[in-house]
Amino acid sequence: MHFRRRIWSALTLTAAALLSGPVSAQEYGDASRGSAVATGVCIACHGVRRGENSINPLAPPFSVIAATKGMSTMALNVALQTPHRAMPNIMLESQERADVVAYILTLKSN
Repeated sequence: MHFRRRIWSALTLTAAALLSGPVSAQEYGDASRGSAVATGVCIACHGVRRGENSINPLAPPFSVIAATKGMSTMALNVALQTPHRAMPNIMLESQERADVVAYILTLKSN
């Protein structure tokens, strides 16, 4: 029985690794670069600075996004890679995305 668990664990980890795609170095975001990307791209719809309202009423301000319960690096990465009906299909490079995520997380209220 113990042997089966080990085999199952090994198969599960292998499958997860294969399904996750190519392995690359993890990008760490730089909040100051993320602020620059946000003010150059995202500001067209979102309020990107603390206390700033969004131009588009369907686009929540970044401070509201940051304050959402359970908001994390992983959640923001998924959100930025998932198409939204009301959001234009903006394609950020992986480092730019990591930078924007880092910036948004600086807007969290502690």
